[in-house]
Amino acid sequence: MEDPSTSYDYVIVGAGPSGCVLAARLACSLKDLQILLIEAGDVNDDPEHQSYGDRHWTFATAPGYDWGYKTVPQEHLQGREIAYTRGKGLGGSTAINFCVFTRGPKADYEQWARDVGDDTWTWNQTVERMKELETFGRPEDGYKAFVDISDSLHGSNGPLHIGLPNVWDDEFGKYLNTLGAKYPLNPDHNSGDPLGMAVCQVSAHDGCRTTASQALLSDPPANLSIMTKCVVEKILFDGNGHKAIGVETSQGKSWTSHPLLLLELVDTKSLSVYARKEVILSAGALDSPKLLLLSGVGPRTELEKHAIPTVQDIPGIGKNLQDHLWVEIVTVQKADRHHRTSYINNPTALEEARTEWMKNKSGPLADYFLPQMIAYLKSESLVHSKEFQDLDEETQSMYLAETRPHYELISHIPTFSVRAPEKYLGTAVALMSRQASGEVTLQSSLPSDPAKIDPRFLDHPFDRRVAIDSVRKGLEFLDTPGLMEDREKMGSGPADRTDEEILKYVQATGISMWHMCGTVKMGKLGKPDTCVDQDFRVVGLQGLRVADMSVAPLLPNAHTQAVAYLVGAVAADKIIAEHS
Repeated sequence: MEDPSTSYDYVIVGAGPSGCVLAARLACSLKDLQILLIEAGDVNDDPEHQSYGDRHWTFATAPGYDWGYKTVPQEHLQGREIAYTRGKGLGGSTAINFCVFTRGPKADYEQWARDVGDDTWTWNQTVERMKELETFGRPEDGYKAFVDISDSLHGSNGPLHIGLPNVWDDEFGKYLNTLGAKYPLNPDHNSGDPLGMAVCQVSAHDGCRTTASQALLSDPPANLSIMTKCVVEKILFDGNGHKAIGVETSQGKSWTSHPLLLLELVDTKSLSVYARKEVILSAGALDSPKLLLLSGVGPRTELEKHAIPTVQDIPGIGKNLQDHLWVEIVTVQKADRHHRTSYINNPTALEEARTEWMKNKSGPLADYFLPQMIAYLKSESLVHSKEFQDLDEETQSMYLAETRPHYELISHIPTFSVRAPEKYLGTAVALMSRQASGEVTLQSSLPSDPAKIDPRFLDHPFDRRVAIDSVRKGLEFLDTPGLMEDREKMGSGPADRTDEEILKYVQATGISMWHMCGTVKMGKLGKPDTCVDQDFRVVGLQGLRVADMSVAPLLPNAHTQAVAYLVGAVAADKIIAEHS
């Protein structure tokens, strides 16, 4: 029999951006219902780890914030196991990401809408939801020559503080003007057309990162309960196996009704929590499929390997893993031409910078690598390659869509490849529109074992061609005459610009951008790879939905943080509409 103290109307598993939006909106709109948000990690509210200037290191320096996952050895990356960082705790990966906030191209959303048969995902509707989510900060005067933010595209009353860094850098202005002679300037890369060179918009405000938990759970309504440090191990089903009725948890340590205030301690090795209406998984593209598989929902053949009884045979669960690969290109700059030093590689200097920032939000971390350039570009040489011509017509057509980029560049990234006192310019090259797909499977039937993760990076010939072409374009980007004048030498890059050396460099240094998605794919009912319908319901089951980046039917040509928030908002709107 259900214990009323452990029964709720909606039980949401996972407090990343999707789960936080979903929980907050359901609780605020459905005031007569009880909502429970369960998170495996802790509260993650330590001010020491909120600095925007320190954002590139939070995942490595904040204890307990990262699940610490790794991929299986990647055949086309020299057999390397790739770090697959995922946020653990309230806010999920928004507590450890690099704060890049990109919506992606209009073409992606129009394709999403077509693929699932739902106009909810069209660009026009996406813009309205994004505006509801964000408060866009007005830029400093120095940005105004390069940025044009329209009220028709950006919000002013949403919970998420989005905008531009609060520090302008004259050297950065010179950098943009230099590139502007060769590359088109885009005054707003979140307009639906990201093509061109732009000032990167970020999820930060007043020198601090914007996290999903701080933005959406800082003042939760009375009908929203939040459970932290609690691992969900299994979904519970009714006697017929057709309806989800709750979840089984372990390691429950803390119950909270406010993310910043610990109200009561409990110590329970196992606890069943029941859902009167629905269980909703928002555990992310790695752990949502894992939890489904552990609960008997997924490919029958995969479940039988681990002696897990099949509740619902859904072949696509855990398949279609998508992600972006990226590499760095680093140039060592002339000492008198570049003031952004590599002091960050000096542990003593870094600790002093953190102490100063904590004391009064000043010092090196107040402006370290704050303004960044982001460029989304197309490549004619790629379109004319044999590998592109070998793609089917539908794939070629998607790739050629007007607003869809072929690769991405981000400037002013930190690196370990150049050491102080040398000064450097780090540029990331990210590969878009991959064709290979990976998978998330089980290592065993034990919930404590992490999933077996295989992204299959560069597994498709076209993906290898994209890698070669994109890095070559990135090197040409850095050959812009004004930038060449500031360069002392190459610090990190391929030995030369032949196909062979560029590919060798990518295979030796390429890593994940941590944009995992697609493993519980949304689609039209009846298609063999559909796992959830357009309303996020798991195929063939009642009372069970998935609402996170695992449902994405395509890999967005963007950083996925903004899309994850959108997924939570759409799911919430659909559920609320059902009650209306």
